[in-house]
Amino acid sequence: MSQNARILIIDDNVAEATLTRLTLQAGRIGCSIEHVTDGYTGIDRLKEAVQTTRPYDMVILDVNMPLISGCETLEIIRDTAYIAEIYVAILTSLRCGTDCPRDLYLCSMKKADIYLQKEMILDDFNAEILRLKAEYDRRRKSRRPTTESRDI
Repeated sequence: MSQNARILIIDDNVAEATLTRLTLQAGRIGCSIEHVTDGYTGIDRLKEAVQTTRPYDMVILDVNMPLISGCETLEIIRDTAYIAEIYVAILTSLRCGTDCPRDLYLCSMKKADIYLQKEMILDDFNAEILRLKAEYDRRRKSRRPTTESRDI
């Protein structure tokens, strides 16, 4: 992830969003990190940012939120052409290995890029963020259009 990358955290829990932000900053990833508390506002921010020279590079999305769930937010993101390709990390307190709830299944069907557990200890969470960064960099490089494809 480049030093100038922008991350949008969509999480109704301000304390948990702050912990996520601090963890990212502690990992010295060097990104611009912003936070909104609901999916509708997050979608609006993503759409607005695409119209600027500074679109978001990644969304960290909570699953359980009021108004609109993370799964519904993800569905709108994937169905909106100009923001559909953004990298989406699902942040959840749900454990897919033990209770595999409907929301996680639906988020998987909507093509979330990665799942992060809120209950991870800080070192594990930081390691997962660094792994996410490497995966993001790899995918971003593979998505870069060639000069020929831009001319079409």
